[in-house]
Amino acid sequence: MDEAKQDNNLFNKVNVGTKNYQELYERGLKLIKSEAEPKKLMVHILDEYLERLEDLPPIDFNTSKLDQLDVETKEKVKSLVLFGTQAALIRENAKIQAELRTANENYQDLLSVVTTEFDKSISSISGYVQIIKKRLEENKYESIGEISHFIDRLSKNMYGMIDTLRCMSLIEQEKLSVEPRMFDLVHDALNPVITEMDVRLQKKGMHVKLNSHEINHLYQGDERYFKLVFRNLIQNAIQYGNQNSEINFEIERKDKHTKITAYNEGTGLNRNKVERVFDKFSRFHDKNDKTNVGLGLYTAKNIIEAHGGTITAESEFSSWMRITIMLPNSTTQI
Repeated sequence: MDEAKQDNNLFNKVNVGTKNYQELYERGLKLIKSEAEPKKLMVHILDEYLERLEDLPPIDFNTSKLDQLDVETKEKVKSLVLFGTQAALIRENAKIQAELRTANENYQDLLSVVTTEFDKSISSISGYVQIIKKRLEENKYESIGEISHFIDRLSKNMYGMIDTLRCMSLIEQEKLSVEPRMFDLVHDALNPVITEMDVRLQKKGMHVKLNSHEINHLYQGDERYFKLVFRNLIQNAIQYGNQNSEINFEIERKDKHTKITAYNEGTGLNRNKVERVFDKFSRFHDKNDKTNVGLGLYTAKNIIEAHGGTITAESEFSSWMRITIMLPNSTTQI
């Protein structure tokens, strides 16, 4: 709206008989907001603007005292400013409409991913339940434990998606808060997520490797949110990592901070795109890939910052990506 404000400032400087022009301005603004084809209206107003500009005598607006101009010239200046302001408003309105369309498309993609994943998971769970029911009727108990494990994994996968959506909602409402308690980053957060995502890892021939010299990895934070962070980091690595590769995690505790890094070889990103990986709905690969809506790293960033930490990304195109998390250690941590 800066251009519109600049034009309006000039409009206010020509302060003779502005009431009628203000009314025209308000009517024009209503027309712009209700116009079904703003581009055509923009062209028409710009044509009118140029025509009135050509009809205006040479004036230096930096030195001229506009109130001293003759009435006819004042009218032409005010008319010119009016059309210029409306043109700027149309462009701003078009930009807002484009942003709203993009946001709507992103949320539609999100809805599509969620419904598809839930449909697949619920269908699989239903199928497993029928198998268990049939085997119980036939007094065949073999593999029931394994099938129950599959159901548990699918259920946790759905809970994970629900956690992401709930977290996103809290972030958008600026209500994300943490409930810190002492837990083990590996035993309580990372390992359960690896187990939960085992099938997806196997499908791509990938596995997670932890490099750490620590006996334990105690940290005072919100365990449920760290599970979500690890889940999103692994999901990102699976999505863009190379087939049959490793996802390497390193956890290192210093006196004042704990450092977590996640590294994997894969498609990588150009440097000019790395800075935007934590943006909401950021997608830099196949935009038609509806399994990725660009929320994982966005959510992770907000969770880490809610713990007073930082998260950064490094990458080399067609080679690798590294995510680094720095967390402050509480004085009560041991």
